[in-house]
Amino acid sequence: MQSPARCIEARLDPYRGDWRAASELLAKLAQSKVVIATIRSKEEGGLFRGGEEERLGAYLRALEAGPQYVDVELNSEIKEEVVKAKGTSKIILSVHDFSGTPPLATLKSWADAAVGAGADVVKIATTARSWEDNFALLSLIGSAQKPTVAFAMGPLGLLSRVFAPLMGAPFTYAALDKPAAPGQLPYGAMEAIYASLGLYSDLKSLGEMRIALDAVDTALMHLLKLRLAICRDMGRLKKSMGLPIYDDVRETEVLKRAGDFRQLFDLVVQMCKAVQVAVEP
Repeated sequence: MQSPARCIEARLDPYRGDWRAASELLAKLAQSKVVIATIRSKEEGGLFRGGEEERLGAYLRALEAGPQYVDVELNSEIKEEVVKAKGTSKIILSVHDFSGTPPLATLKSWADAAVGAGADVVKIATTARSWEDNFALLSLIGSAQKPTVAFAMGPLGLLSRVFAPLMGAPFTYAALDKPAAPGQLPYGAMEAIYASLGLYSDLKSLGEMRIALDAVDTALMHLLKLRLAICRDMGRLKKSMGLPIYDDVRETEVLKRAGDFRQLFDLVVQMCKAVQVAVEP
């Protein structure tokens, strides 16, 4: 996988092919990335349609591939067997609530139950019905006996998705392609936020600097794609209104604002003009 993301969740629950081929691909991926393998049940938002015995067999095959983490639901019947068979992998015991966010006492009881059941990492994802739900989830991070990933799903939960790793969660979730859960931001958008917050400052090693460059490049590509998409819509609107595509005054303002990056922005502006010309009204 060419993505600069350093940790990848491999969602195996939609897979319907040869599990041997899937295991080989998973093992290859785990050589270059930190991999979280999961086979999510239908009850907790997944696409697996077989029985629990079949799902356990799939987990055991996934474990043979050596992923760094395996995620199984805390409430599943097979969690004990998965924990016993984990080998060198670490176990994430997770809870997903798509109906809302229960009281903090309930959230803490879930975290305690996950630790007691053998979790190496606790994951709790609820659905935000208010801004306050974000704070309840974030308060779990650092309070449990094991590393905890806690955030709220849905549009109101974006705050917790962004701030979870800043508060000590080992990772958070973003979409490489289509969102796998409500409220997931694109990976490039997350990197743009973290870069803006100064996450990639105070770098000490060449390796850290290269990781930071990959992250910033991802953020830049995301923002450039967003600019092109907006310009495409602008071109469509201008044509529908009978307005000219080119606006020399506006272009001069953009290039003046670019300052030292004028040459680079000149190329960007030319790309965006080409997109506006090509679009159908």
